[in-house]
Amino acid sequence: MHEVFTVLLWICSVLLVISGIDDIMVDLMYWFNRWKYKRNLPDMEEALSVSENSIALVICAWREYKVIGRTLTYALSKMRYSNFTIFVGVYPNDTKTLEVVKRIAQKNNKVVICVNSHDGPTTKADNLNNVYASLKRFEEDTGKKFDIILIHDSEDFIHPLSLKIFNYVIGYTGVDAVQIPVVPIKDDRGKFIHRTYCDAFAEVHSKDLVVRQALNVFIPFAGTGMAFKREIFQNLEQNYPQVFNDANLTEDYELGLRLFKLGYKTSYVNLLIDKKNPNSRIATGEYFPNTFWAAVKQRSRWTAGICFQNWKMHKWAGNLKTKYFLMRDRKTIFSNFMVLLSNIVFALFLLYLLGFGLGIKAFESAIVTNPALWVFLWICFFLMVWRLVHRFIFTYSWYGLKYAFFSLIRLNFDNLINFFATFRALKVFMNMRNKVVWESTEHY
Repeated sequence: MHEVFTVLLWICSVLLVISGIDDIMVDLMYWFNRWKYKRNLPDMEEALSVSENSIALVICAWREYKVIGRTLTYALSKMRYSNFTIFVGVYPNDTKTLEVVKRIAQKNNKVVICVNSHDGPTTKADNLNNVYASLKRFEEDTGKKFDIILIHDSEDFIHPLSLKIFNYVIGYTGVDAVQIPVVPIKDDRGKFIHRTYCDAFAEVHSKDLVVRQALNVFIPFAGTGMAFKREIFQNLEQNYPQVFNDANLTEDYELGLRLFKLGYKTSYVNLLIDKKNPNSRIATGEYFPNTFWAAVKQRSRWTAGICFQNWKMHKWAGNLKTKYFLMRDRKTIFSNFMVLLSNIVFALFLLYLLGFGLGIKAFESAIVTNPALWVFLWICFFLMVWRLVHRFIFTYSWYGLKYAFFSLIRLNFDNLINFFATFRALKVFMNMRNKVVWESTEHY
């Protein structure tokens, strides 16, 4: 047993140090670039003053009858923008969702129903392609040409001022596409599992996307809260068989790669209207799964698409910076598997320190009296503390002290969900040889 633990300690500690150094590099790049990023954010007063371009708001739904009515009603009543039309993609065999959308469309001509030519579920990308085809027919029939295409999910709370930002950045600053943050909603109904999303999104959408923009590498889209100059879709039609790859579970991630290869400029806009109020962030509010296995199911789709499918499809194309961030995205496969081993390493390290401090020698055999291993374990401990500090900082900046404190506890559960999600992702990826279908997410 002593030899087994020794091998595990070496393997795990070395891999954790390599991965941790990678994470620290991104952290440092964020702290170095954050002030420049904030200075270059759009001015809200200017965004409110310019004339409105025509925006097509696209929403796709499969068995979303519980939330789609709320989303559409909220958007139609709260939006501080007038020049928009909502295109909702539904399936003919999803009668409940179709009925909800029909009732709203009958009352408001800003809502256009786009019924898929196939029964569901297909994929979200297939539904998006269907909506885009309907949108083109709408333009031909009415003579109305859209300037911007905006994509949201059926469960979103769309920020009332977000269309003003999309309109200004795309229409008046020379940017071709925009992604805004996705904010898991802080709500008493959001239980422990939902709040792991709060922690993770606060860090990724505060830090990682800012770093990507600063280094001018591809920005992966989040599947919602993403807007595009209309001409992009015409170019995608000419360069690819489909605008959205319906064989890809994460067509949004691939879309970021495609736009980067075509030379388009994508901007990530994380803007606070009131810098002292984190709740004033212009972002897409969303509820995420509230149970363990629902979270595993959703994250396994992300992992299967980003790590397995896109690796297979796009290999390692791009310059050195692009390859580096592809590596960061794909190392999730390995880092998620390292979760349990890293917990073992940490537990053994604490046991050794406890034994050393109390004079108990029973734990000493867990760690070889090897100076090099001892150094690696101390580095692992430092990296873990560094990671916890950053999780606390970013969660605090979005949700306040209470959420930030408990994020340190939730991190272990977040890792556990990702561990099981990686196993399921392997199964999902293998099953995609037969058929790729849309897995509807459970929302609360």
